[in-house]
Amino acid sequence: MKKLLLSLLLSSAVLFCAAQTAPRGEAVKIIGIYVGSIALNAIGDGMNDNGDKSWGHALNAASIAVLLSSPFIIDYEKDKWYWYLISYTSLRIAFFDYTYNATRGLPLNYIGGTSTWDKVMKKMNPPNTYMGRGVFLTVGIAVPIKEIALPHRRNKQFNTQ
Repeated sequence: MKKLLLSLLLSSAVLFCAAQTAPRGEAVKIIGIYVGSIALNAIGDGMNDNGDKSWGHALNAASIAVLLSSPFIIDYEKDKWYWYLISYTSLRIAFFDYTYNATRGLPLNYIGGTSTWDKVMKKMNPPNTYMGRGVFLTVGIAVPIKEIALPHRRNKQFNTQ
């Protein structure tokens, strides 16, 4: 578990450092913050369900703290709120269940039976969910790059000239 947490923290640090100089830095920040928050929440839920409530609650709180700190890191554009929502939701669909299952020691494509999301997924009767989650991963990454970062960068360039 410590290795998983350490690798998550190191990955986030690398993403934030790369975001400062990358041409699509705003997109990297959005993706990094959203994936970091989702992973922390999934790991926290998994630890809570495994009985380690103190670490589980701490990681869930860290997940919320990451999202609450995002306005200080990301230059949000209010008129594009729906793109941020689409990106976050797509990345959550792509990452949450796999991270949760890995934390619990379950097979990655395991689908439970208690939550509403699990019941909907079971009704769809997927043989495996990798392809669908891959589509959501693509959308979650493409939206910040295409719809948020590139127009944002163009607007910034035109406003400073």
